[in-house]
Amino acid sequence: MKNKISVLITDDNIEFGELLSEYMSHCSDITVVGVAHDGVQALDFIKELKPDVVILDVIMPNLDGIGVLEKISTMDL
Repeated sequence: MKNKISVLITDDNIEFGELLSEYMSHCSDITVVGVAHDGVQALDFIKELKPDVVILDVIMPNLDGIGVLEKISTMDL
C-alpha cells in the first residue's frame, strides 16, 4: 500500500485553512496533519510532525512565510 502524503496547512485566515483542510481530506493519497495559523505555530508543527509538504501563506502575523522558509533552511530535520 502506498504511503499518504502528509501536509501541513499554514494560513492566518482560519476559515480558509479549515476549508482547504476539508477539501484535502477527500483526497485519498493526502493526510492533513495540521493547520497552523501563524509562522511560529507552523515551525512548531514542522519540528514535531515533519510533514512531507507545507502549504504556506506569505503574509502572516508573528512570523511571515518568508521567515518560516528562512528558519526551515537552518533546521536539522
